[in-house]
Amino acid sequence: MKTLIFALLFTVGAMASEMTTFDILPGKLHKGGFLTAEPEMIPNTDSMIIEMKYEILKKGLVPVPSEFLKGSYEQKLPAIFLDERGYLELEKKGSMKIDEATVKHLGKAEYRGMDDAHYVQIIPDNHKSEIFLVYHPAAPGLGWDKVKLVLHTGLPMLDDYVLEGRSR
Repeated sequence: MKTLIFALLFTVGAMASEMTTFDILPGKLHKGGFLTAEPEMIPNTDSMIIEMKYEILKKGLVPVPSEFLKGSYEQKLPAIFLDERGYLELEKKGSMKIDEATVKHLGKAEYRGMDDAHYVQIIPDNHKSEIFLVYHPAAPGLGWDKVKLVLHTGLPMLDDYVLEGRSR
């Protein structure tokens, strides 16, 4: 029995720690692209860093600086967000203050055929961006089926630029 429980926990942990790839939906100035999100545990802590890398395919004749077409973004989260435990705890509390950010639970609803998907917002303390995501344990990798990264660029042409992706 202990072996079965260990195997189950190992399998769930392994699934949750996989990289998730998203197809970026067309936006105001781009025609698509991709975004990956991959967790990395921080040694000797109960935290992880989610590294998000993106590459955008801009629309023709759009004068977007190249530094905005490809980049990465990191978000530190408690390791309990590797599976549904973190999202259930967040649902009970409503919001959680974590290192350098606030995480809010925006409710649960059906999403792409998955009942009780968690809608979540991550607001970094520096206010340079926001992350909106839809989590469900049946979704691949991190369990994020949809992610929306809002980049507060400060540039008039780009303003609050939105990259929205759905998992493959």
